[in-house]
Amino acid sequence: MLLRLPKIGMEMTEAVLSTWLVEDGATVDKGQALYEMETDKVINEIESPAPGRLRRIAEEGVTYQVGDPVAEITEV
Repeated sequence: MLLRLPKIGMEMTEAVLSTWLVEDGATVDKGQALYEMETDKVINEIESPAPGRLRRIAEEGVTYQVGDPVAEITEV
């Protein structure tokens, strides 16, 4: 399952992936916080939509557009 940078707000077009909260290759649970993304107004924790093994694609401190791939969750 490919995870993309979500749109949180009507005018949001981009955000900075500020901090990964889970190590690359770690097993995650549905609802577990994966990373923090920062817009010009707020910092949001983004949760895993499914259980599995996390493979990071995006890097911390980089600005991404809404819809850009940031990670992948594969079956364990």
